[in-house]
Amino acid sequence: MDTIEILHIITDSTRFRLLQLLLEHHYCVKALAKKLGISESAVSQHMKILKKYQIVQGTKIGYQMHYQVDREKICVVLKDLLQQFSQYSMEIELSENWHCSCEFIAECMKRDSKILEQQGYGK
Repeated sequence: MDTIEILHIITDSTRFRLLQLLLEHHYCVKALAKKLGISESAVSQHMKILKKYQIVQGTKIGYQMHYQVDREKICVVLKDLLQQFSQYSMEIELSENWHCSCEFIAECMKRDSKILEQQGYGK
């Protein structure tokens, strides 16, 4: 499972709204379409993508497929994202030997030093 790919899938605005609804209750395509004001075929296409990445699961009730979110899958993706972000230091290294080709390096360093000082890191 690629975290970035899953994040891209779930942050599409329509799929995100579908997931919000499905976190509240399990729904069929017809109900989801009515609640979002989009066509059933549009919902089906989004559900196809969500099923492909095992973000949602379907259970047949009568003639209708009712969907629910795999909460564990979402939690794993979010934990992975947090772990990746936590690998980076909160403090920015600033030094006179900074190798930057930016023409505004002096202004950037001055601004960043001020920000770090305000955040309690000091220089």
